[in-house]
Amino acid sequence: MNEVVVAVYRTASAAETAVEDLEAAGIPSAVVRQFVSDATAPEGLLELRSRSIASGDRVVAATVEERHASAVMGLLDMQAPVSMTEAPLPM
Repeated sequence: MNEVVVAVYRTASAAETAVEDLEAAGIPSAVVRQFVSDATAPEGLLELRSRSIASGDRVVAATVEERHASAVMGLLDMQAPVSMTEAPLPM
């Protein structure tokens, strides 16, 4: 089963570094997306829309096999996200 890990960063540089860390780790089957939180952001990935997410925040979403989710969370956490969550990918 696949999971999606979503981390929210206040700066573009933190988000970019998080993506670079994921790419350098070479986690198999990882699909990484990065976007700016705004009205056009993918709703399915932003179920964590809350007061902690502001328009303009940088969002990194990584879809990975369940067994790699904790490693991805550890890598994303290195850049001090303001919010992070993981959840099974809906079928």
